[in-house]
Amino acid sequence: MDFKEDQLAIEAHVRMRCGWRDMDEISEEEYLEYAYEYMEEHPFESGLVVKRFEAIFYDRIGGEFTVWRKTPGLHFYWQPGYFWYGMRASWHGIRQTRRESPSKVRLLAEYFGLVESAYED
Repeated sequence: MDFKEDQLAIEAHVRMRCGWRDMDEISEEEYLEYAYEYMEEHPFESGLVVKRFEAIFYDRIGGEFTVWRKTPGLHFYWQPGYFWYGMRASWHGIRQTRRESPSKVRLLAEYFGLVESAYED
């Protein structure tokens, strides 16, 4: 499911739970309640996409995207006004990078059988 389909599915679920009323007749509290209900029933794999020079965050409630650029020379993603979200994106990127490329010490330890391989199928 892509982001646009996700937004349409959330809106349809909210309208269904509210008796198919128009969106302008539904209060914000009702919308949030039923939107969170839908999101619990249908989790999205990740609202955060980390690329080499940017991170993109998808907000399921608002349907908006926020893009952070990577600070050159550092593994820190930043966008004015979104400091804590940028910190989250940075931490996610660091964890993803470590999972994709294990350290040389880890590879040697796996080779000599001191630790179990993290990539066994």
